[in-house]
Amino acid sequence: MQGTCQLKQTNTMKQNTKLTQLCQILMVTISMVTIVFASNESFPSSLPGCKNTCANVKVPYPFGISNSSIPNKGRCYLEPKFKLTCKNNTELFWGNVLVSNISILEGQLEVSFYVSSDCVDGSYSEPTLHITDSRFSISPRENKFLTVGCDSIGYLNSIYDNETYSTGCLTRCNRNRKRIESGTCSGIGCCQVDIPPMMRNISVQVFDFPNSTDTLCSYSFVVKNGYYNFSVSHLDKFPHTKLPLILDWSVRSKNCTASKGEDDYACKNNSVCDDEDIDFGYRCKCRDGFKGNPYHPDGCKGILYHPLHIVIFCLQNHPLTINLFV
Repeated sequence: MQGTCQLKQTNTMKQNTKLTQLCQILMVTISMVTIVFASNESFPSSLPGCKNTCANVKVPYPFGISNSSIPNKGRCYLEPKFKLTCKNNTELFWGNVLVSNISILEGQLEVSFYVSSDCVDGSYSEPTLHITDSRFSISPRENKFLTVGCDSIGYLNSIYDNETYSTGCLTRCNRNRKRIESGTCSGIGCCQVDIPPMMRNISVQVFDFPNSTDTLCSYSFVVKNGYYNFSVSHLDKFPHTKLPLILDWSVRSKNCTASKGEDDYACKNNSVCDDEDIDFGYRCKCRDGFKGNPYHPDGCKGILYHPLHIVIFCLQNHPLTINLFV
């Protein structure tokens, strides 16, 4: 019995020694923690001395308002076509078009555009959007063309490079609204079609079918995806005179291959040129691991610096160092 007890005691001592040598953590220290959270707000978006907001809309370069308040700094925009106007700090305009958002990341401009209407009282509107610069176009990915009404047909027309082309849709109710459902635009009471590419100078037309008595007015419009929600009540009273649409924009006139190395190349530090699916000019975007405004003279800034340096003393006081990047 005595021998047995001594064996157990010896085994216990050996186990304790191994635990001490292999598993006991004498010290765990975080010797350095450097975490950098980079956000777009930490980077300059407009040029020095330039107004960076108007009516709660951010105005990033290459867009700009007027000239810099700093003497001899010049204009706040890349080219005249990127010049905006801030009216009483309550409305932001691109030409005579109201601007509600500018996206550097997507290369898009959100603006307001009128609804076309044709009513039995004789009133009629045919809104036009004149885009004379090839660097701006109606986004085919972010918009839809819709017509709302009964016995109604709508057209979206475009003139570019002396060529005219159109798209559109029609909707008929045949004096029966039972199959019309709110929340859908299935072709009865409301129809929709995709936007063709490269549409610039556009006009929107809508007409009632002859001798139609189903609705008081018909409506057609371009609207950004997901914004408009059809309701049967809109057949009798349409609630909008303007709706938001998205314009795609690019810079310069040549593609990436022809532009790189030129003095007016717009993509700054840590950015790359992108001309995929762009028929005129190019866009700039930050390289992977960088954020900011790729058009701004300061370029894009790095964000992937998150080292977590841990020193664990183990294995007979020999330090084991682990570097984690999170």
